[in-house]
Amino acid sequence: MTASPDSVSTNKIAGTNPLHQQIQQAQRCVVVLGGSFDPVHLGHVALAKRFITLLEPQELRVVPAGNPWQKKGLIASAEQRCAMLELAFAELNTCKLTIDQQEIQRARHQRATYTVDTLRALRAEYGDKTSIVFLIGADQLQNLSSWHQWQHLFDLAHLCAASRPGFQLEQTNSPQAVMSVAQQTQQQVLQKFKQGAATPEQIRNTPAGRTYLAEDLLVDISATQIRDDLQHGQLTTSLVPRKVLDYIQQHHIYEK
Repeated sequence: MTASPDSVSTNKIAGTNPLHQQIQQAQRCVVVLGGSFDPVHLGHVALAKRFITLLEPQELRVVPAGNPWQKKGLIASAEQRCAMLELAFAELNTCKLTIDQQEIQRARHQRATYTVDTLRALRAEYGDKTSIVFLIGADQLQNLSSWHQWQHLFDLAHLCAASRPGFQLEQTNSPQAVMSVAQQTQQQVLQKFKQGAATPEQIRNTPAGRTYLAEDLLVDISATQIRDDLQHGQLTTSLVPRKVLDYIQQHHIYEK
């Protein structure tokens, strides 16, 4: 398959949705990791590697955000973030790596960019039989109700999250009458996530609509803290891959 024009590719060695009604097994599996990556850190790498080990996909597709609507302005440029991603995953040798710049391109054309749009574009590119697995952190899962058209994410891809040991999906038994609209919506998200629970094999062999929570990710890193540490000269390679740290320091990206 030919990668889209907005991608840089590197070869390293439910419901009524038609996708849920496919009888055939998924022909291939693509793991998708999105984020600001300002900068990419070892938490991102650990999340991707955890699900690469679980699912054995043919491709890891990393999608740096263009202008994320839920965050303040980015510090590193799009080119710098893509370069750091290439360095962070340089040693990946179990599947193909693609740095997908579609969200960056939409931002350059002053177009709003949402995860649901990215997944729609990927579904159109890969077709109905590909297993598309969208990765999120546990903190993102707890706030998924605030995402644009969050319901459709489950129609377009599997949603897989990772957390530290002991993490619990915070559903409440409170009556809806005493919950705010936002709380009610978040409860719907968590219920849908729990209902979709599947094994790695089921996720790999079906196109979309399933979920998985890996509760053994021991890495908990904040990009905000990394930027603060860099400004004070305190960062170590326990947070950022060595090659990425060298790149940051060479280009003086986060210095005051």
